[in-house]
Amino acid sequence: MSIRTGDQYIRSLRDGRTVYYAGERVADVTTHPLFGLRARQIAGSFASDGSALAAVTSQLPDGELVHSWYMPPRDQTGLLRYIEMESSDHGGGHGAIMSGLASLQLVASRADSELGANYVARVKAYSDRFIRDDLHAVLAMTDAKGDRSKPPHRQADPDLWLRVIDRSSEGIVIRGAKTSVTDGALTNEFLVLPTHAMSADDAAWSVACAVPANAPGVLLISNYVGAPWGERFRFDRPATFNDFRHEVTIFFNDVFVPWDRVFMDGEFHLTRDLIRYFTTFHRSGTLTREPRDTKKLIGAAQLMARYNGLESTGQVKTVIAEMVETAQLLELLRFSALARTQIIEGVCVPDSVACNLAALTTARTRPGYLQSLCEMAGGPVLTAPSGLDLENPDTAELVKKYYVGKDGVSAEQRLGLVKYIYDIAASDSAGFARASSVTAAGSPSAKRMALTRDFDIEACVALVADDIAGARAPQPAAAPVA
Repeated sequence: MSIRTGDQYIRSLRDGRTVYYAGERVADVTTHPLFGLRARQIAGSFASDGSALAAVTSQLPDGELVHSWYMPPRDQTGLLRYIEMESSDHGGGHGAIMSGLASLQLVASRADSELGANYVARVKAYSDRFIRDDLHAVLAMTDAKGDRSKPPHRQADPDLWLRVIDRSSEGIVIRGAKTSVTDGALTNEFLVLPTHAMSADDAAWSVACAVPANAPGVLLISNYVGAPWGERFRFDRPATFNDFRHEVTIFFNDVFVPWDRVFMDGEFHLTRDLIRYFTTFHRSGTLTREPRDTKKLIGAAQLMARYNGLESTGQVKTVIAEMVETAQLLELLRFSALARTQIIEGVCVPDSVACNLAALTTARTRPGYLQSLCEMAGGPVLTAPSGLDLENPDTAELVKKYYVGKDGVSAEQRLGLVKYIYDIAASDSAGFARASSVTAAGSPSAKRMALTRDFDIEACVALVADDIAGARAPQPAAAPVA
């Protein structure tokens, strides 16, 4: 099968899957007013008429054209292309699956050489079939966890972490739940990965596999996020007027997985490396997305100051200078991540330190910058009339008279920017985005742990010990002055 069209993707979702939303069963996600909206948005990343989008396609050795977002990068050029594609509208969430498949490929050879397994062939066969069929998949990693102070084998209910409960000559049976699965109701496949490094006692929970969204025993519950504002409120919500975001909890009720879809089964000692590779790839999207988004904050701040006649104010200049400092740092981290790559099993892996530092830098600075934008916009960021009031002949002239900026700045210009700042800094969507920046691709604490894992702290201790020892050592007598 060649590259699918958006319509083919939509039709593939009509497969009898079990989805619940806001307390009700969803009969067909493609015709549901909200899920259908998001499905059409995802469909837009596929070709509309079977033609290829040159920016996101590659050619296999046999000549077949496939989407690049599933292809592991083989060199720095391929890695840069992946990073830019992952953070673009065309890439969307597709590239995250490459992160999972590439990470499985990287640990499969170890499992085969150490344990005599057959994972390399399985991962390769599944990846090839997945790419050629142009499927859509999402990651299922985060477990319910229960008592987070305890590992899986010490939980009162062992199902609180997804586990293997049975094996046969045909495959395995899994039971448990995975949470925080973005767009989980609108995918063809789930790529199930462990969410933490496991110990020998947690071998039953050390499982990675691929499961179709309509597999028997799979039940999906989407969180309730409300309806998008819609086209009518485009002026008031310029960034998110048509957004419908949903996160799914997947319940695996004794789901059978054939062996050709099983990529880890009990290899607890490989879970740490698997997660390290995956998070490095997955967080690499920040290297393009975050410098771009920080520049948008700079642009909004400069424009708001200009509209209000405050661009020469010292406080405003200081805030914008701090934003520029962050943008420049993120650009340097992007360069570092691409300059310090490693080729492992034929896959080009970005520098983990740079990827994690970029994510942490954004998480640390972004909330303060958004607060500064609200301060620059002032009270109107929450209280200004709607753009619809600019269209109503009964109210338009009043709004245009009293919401102007400095000379030459119309109410339409100023209110348009105020609504933009509201949308990215103070709306319900902004709250969702802020929480997502903390939890997506691992928490800040997980990113800090990744930074310190390979850092030689004892070498730092040795430096101090050497300085102290040098201070205590007897010093040679000074030579007499002639």
